[in-house]
Amino acid sequence: MTPATLVRILVVTGAIALGALLGAAVDPQSLPFVGTERLSAVFLLDGQAYFGHLEDTPFSGTIVLRDVYYINDASKVTTDLPVGLLKRGNELHQPVDVMYIRRDKVLAIERVTLGSPIGLAIAAQRALDRSAK
Repeated sequence: MTPATLVRILVVTGAIALGALLGAAVDPQSLPFVGTERLSAVFLLDGQAYFGHLEDTPFSGTIVLRDVYYINDASKVTTDLPVGLLKRGNELHQPVDVMYIRRDKVLAIERVTLGSPIGLAIAAQRALDRSAK
């Protein structure tokens, strides 16, 4: 066996091993091009909960949440839904609409169905935001 053949075998074997490792670490349902919109709930150790589009890169120390909403007092909201949500970004310091959350601060991550009270509240808030523009 020539050295060039040995190098080719090592490269191909390494590529296959890397592909298998990444394939096992990525949830295909979380990819943006698979199916309908995917909303996730991120529950933090301090009791806060945020909802939005999750980008969970394997082997990263953080997760990324975009289009972020959080729970508000439902009595102050004009919808007929049992939960009130606010879109992140309108706070006093006007943060951008992305959150980088350290993994060691996360208690749980769950998928949110679009027909749930949270999913319906996000849809209602988006409709209100579009009509206000």
